Amino acid sequence: MTKKGGLFPFFKALALVAGLAAAFSLHGAEANEEGAVKNPWAFNLTLYGWLPGVDGDFSAGRFSKSVDTSFIDIAEELSNFPLAFMGRLEAHYERLGLYVDGNYMGLDFEPGFDQGISKGLSSQLGIMEYGVMYRLFGAPAAEQVGHWAKKTRSNMLEVYLGGRTIWLDNQVEFRGIGNASSSESLSSPLIGGRFTVEFSPEWFVLVDGNGGGFGMDDVDFAGSVMGMVGYRTTLFGVSASLEAGYRALRLDLKKRLIETNVTMSGPFIGLTGYW
Repeated sequence: MTKKGGLFPFFKALALVAGLAAAFSLHGAEANEEGAVKNPWAFNLTLYGWLPGVDGDFSAGRFSKSVDTSFIDIAEELSNFPLAFMGRLEAHYERLGLYVDGNYMGLDFEPGFDQGISKGLSSQLGIMEYGVMYRLFGAPAAEQVGHWAKKTRSNMLEVYLGGRTIWLDNQVEFRGIGNASSSESLSSPLIGGRFTVEFSPEWFVLVDGNGGGFGMDDVDFAGSVMGMVGYRTTLFGVSASLEAGYRALRLDLKKRLIETNVTMSGPFIGLTGYW
């Protein structure tokens, strides 16, 4: 049985959070006696690229497949350049914050069996994480952005609570006889934390880890860990940082006839703007 799905809800949620963040940025600013602006709000937007390899087991009904391959090996089997959108938006008010982190990858694979019959496999994967965070110690985000040029830094510890929505769609095309497809969407809670260590006014290291699932919506476990090195600077007059690191995501889920136990891991690079 084929279940129809779409990415509209995925990007609709992302657009909603972005719109709220933009609206909030218009409020809360007030001038003090010296003419300086005090604003409890701060925002940051990260655009990044993640190149994960895959190690795990997939099954659909009575069919199963074990995979252990790097991103380079995956790229060699693609019929065109992978389509990907990856970004993270955060809105902070004093020590409280909201975040949404979205990943979308569209992959078109070359035929894996008789090329006279199969035209190949198309796979689309969307992962959205969202929630509320609180900074237990360290300077509030607005203070950091306001003192960017002064290069005053502090170590930070944040905890967060939220959810993760996973959307997966696979479609196999057959020459002359149509196609077969399957689509599933799963959502589950997550809890996590991240710690930032400042080595200098410019250089920092961030470690982020979370776990969730707890059996909700047939997600036994879904968690990720990430470590990165960042460099703070200013680009075209905008406060910014450049990041590079490594990220791993583990998924253990079973939804109807689809079962996945897989680890996706690989390097990433990112660029963050602050205002």
